[in-house]
Amino acid sequence: MQRLKILSLVLDHKIFFQSPSNLILRNIPVSPCLDGREINLIYGPLHSGKTSFLKYVASLVHGGKVYINFGDSRFEELEPECFQEIEEIATEVYTKTNENEKEPYEAPDAEGAVYYFLDEIHNVPGWESWVDRLNRKGARVFVTSSSANILSQEVTSLFADRNRILKLLPFSFKEYLTLKGLRVPKPNFLTPSRCDEMLCLFLHYFDNGGYPGVIKDRNPTLSRKYFEETLQTGVIARHNIQDAEGLKRLAVFLISNMASEYSLDTLKKVSGIDNEDTIRNYLDYLEEAFLLYRTPMFNHLSENGKEKDVPCKVYAGDTGFFKTVYPNYPDSLGLRFENLVFLELLRQGKQVSYFRDRRECDFLIIETDSQAVKAAIQVSVYFGSPAVREREVLGLMAAMEEYGLNEGLILTMDDEGVMEISGKDGEKKRIIINSVWKWMLE
Repeated sequence: MQRLKILSLVLDHKIFFQSPSNLILRNIPVSPCLDGREINLIYGPLHSGKTSFLKYVASLVHGGKVYINFGDSRFEELEPECFQEIEEIATEVYTKTNENEKEPYEAPDAEGAVYYFLDEIHNVPGWESWVDRLNRKGARVFVTSSSANILSQEVTSLFADRNRILKLLPFSFKEYLTLKGLRVPKPNFLTPSRCDEMLCLFLHYFDNGGYPGVIKDRNPTLSRKYFEETLQTGVIARHNIQDAEGLKRLAVFLISNMASEYSLDTLKKVSGIDNEDTIRNYLDYLEEAFLLYRTPMFNHLSENGKEKDVPCKVYAGDTGFFKTVYPNYPDSLGLRFENLVFLELLRQGKQVSYFRDRRECDFLIIETDSQAVKAAIQVSVYFGSPAVREREVLGLMAAMEEYGLNEGLILTMDDEGVMEISGKDGEKKRIIINSVWKWMLE
């Protein structure tokens, strides 16, 4: 019986994977995935385009191609020891001639390469050993997961020096334009009318977020559906949460207060959850499922110079969540704007923190190895009023002085320019002011 179920699943998934679809080339490197024999770990939120990315990779390679979606609920009925049968059946299905088709299934290439595309692999216990075995037998393996836990120490240790990690988030502004069928322009060679057009497109992207389905269907309410689905399958079911309503209240509050610091006392009050350890666990689970992210204050030290409980800001996993998850919450355009910049920095692979003493700087970019600060960025929707300019410049200058930076960046909705300001030592500091949508097109 189990063999028949697996056969049915493999055939269903094969038909889906080979069905035509309009694939958008993502702004992440694909060539390295094709050149080596590493295990490719592709992780990111549900509905962010991981399956489409697998389809794109599959279109570039020649050999036996096996696709299995472990997010299919029918896998829950199978025994944990089903991997060997999956492998045997998949090999038969993908390498033998289908009597009902004129063309044979693709056989392995001259090197005997078989490609395994394994979607939502984290749903099946024991997957690590199976993937390890496939890789050691010479198969080219691509796995996806909508859980950041796929990068646990156990997994990375098992695949040490044999893995490549790719993070796939909802679409960037560049990818948004590509999906809309538009050419991505060079930001410094735009006519005024083209600038106006790009700004209008950017505002639509900013409001609705980067989920491919939302963009394709022009349906912003889908982001609410994605939020609910991720909360249910990626958090509540995965971690067997008993107080689902308390968790949801917590998640909605944090997303409604994106780009803000939080306190455990406040989170206890809004969620109705009294236990601080439970709150901390729930924060971990929400971040693991990419519904939100936390970034710490970089310069927060206790009196004896040791780190204590570091204050954090929380950012939503997509800017489209704000208006769909809690549509009646008062809008804070500036915080949503900061959230947008955070997500773009995340796509760029930056390690991000923030600075605060008497002044505040929104983002510090940290060197991963040395933990040195290499850049400072301030975010301001509107930069026209003298009071706003003074506040933002002083906050940025404070961070630049603190970490010895000679140049800083202020991102605005549509202002541009360059400022030179004397630092405390009399040395000139350079501040570049750029519109965020041009920065995202660079």
